[in-house]
Amino acid sequence: MKFLKIFIREFAIPIATALVVIAFAIQAFKIPSGSMENSLHEGDFLLGLKFIYGIPIPFTHGKIPISKPDVGDVVIFRYPGEPEYPGYNRARYTHLANALMFGNFFWDKEAPSGSPKLIHYADGPKDYIKRCVAKSGQRVAVKNGKLFVNGEEHPLIGLSKYTERNRGASPRDYLKEIKIPEPGETINLDSLSLHDLWWIRSLMMQEMPDSLVEFKISLTQNGRELLNPSFREAARTGFVPRYNPNIPQKGLFGSRLVGYETFNLDGSQLGTLEMNVALENSQVSTLNSQLDTAIAASIPQPLVLKWQVLVNGRAVSEYTVRDEVYFMMGDNRDNSADSRFWGFVAARNIKAKAFIIYFSLDKDSRVELLKPWTWVFLPTDIRWSRIARIIHLI
Repeated sequence: MKFLKIFIREFAIPIATALVVIAFAIQAFKIPSGSMENSLHEGDFLLGLKFIYGIPIPFTHGKIPISKPDVGDVVIFRYPGEPEYPGYNRARYTHLANALMFGNFFWDKEAPSGSPKLIHYADGPKDYIKRCVAKSGQRVAVKNGKLFVNGEEHPLIGLSKYTERNRGASPRDYLKEIKIPEPGETINLDSLSLHDLWWIRSLMMQEMPDSLVEFKISLTQNGRELLNPSFREAARTGFVPRYNPNIPQKGLFGSRLVGYETFNLDGSQLGTLEMNVALENSQVSTLNSQLDTAIAASIPQPLVLKWQVLVNGRAVSEYTVRDEVYFMMGDNRDNSADSRFWGFVAARNIKAKAFIIYFSLDKDSRVELLKPWTWVFLPTDIRWSRIARIIHLI
């Protein structure tokens, strides 16, 4: 009995307290890349405060509201491009732990006999860290790499920087002006371009994690589906694929490009595809106008591009936004994959406000935590000057 009391006092209570704090108060995060330089450096270890943006309610996805992210905040959030649960099946899987760069672990309650119940889900949901540069109701655009909010150039914050001199047409350098949706706003999906619809589809996935949200697309010509395993590359380069019966029907991310089958692209690629289909059709139309009817009937007809969003297998034509929406960018604006590429971040994906750097290792450090003999390099590889720096003061 005495041993049990000592164990509870010295081990069980401290461990339980630490778990409660980790679950509801703080979030540990390691900077894996240079996308937040020069504010945060690769190799920085930091703590985020979860309760700033709401205290998580145990065993639910809800929060007790405290405050909301504001423009300028450095925010830790769940990456919006991945489902929260394997196969979108929340009922089957229970989330156990986020192992940072090693992915997540889930408990499979319906694992077949002989199969492991502990599932390592390496693909998501990962945590990202960026700066909030705009929120619901504001209009954002990128021109020559510079960010504009409500028509005015957004100033660099802290140690933010640009590095490139040459500019192009990628989302890093150019993004048409887009209004960030507001809570309660109903969006007509049928009126959106492919690019904008892709972003709203991502927002729907974030706000409805228990539903299967699919984006279906088809490209046909003369009533025939265009099957091409290089469809994704074609959308990026601007080449519109033509039907080739000799090309096998290969999968793309586990799906077949047949009719309304699901596949993964980003919004910029879909925008390029839509633009090039329109260009191809204008050329076909011009050619047809110059030929007589008999000859025109023998040449390829205009391409037909169709798309739709389905929720749990049913097509939907409108969506009502449920909560605040945010636009995130890295401080290293020319070397950051952020909202310019994958769209808005929903309030539900917000996890913590970055607070303090508690440890920092040089990005080329020789130290490996699983190899104790490398620990001798710690004194020289630690960036001592960065430890205990308050992030919003950097």
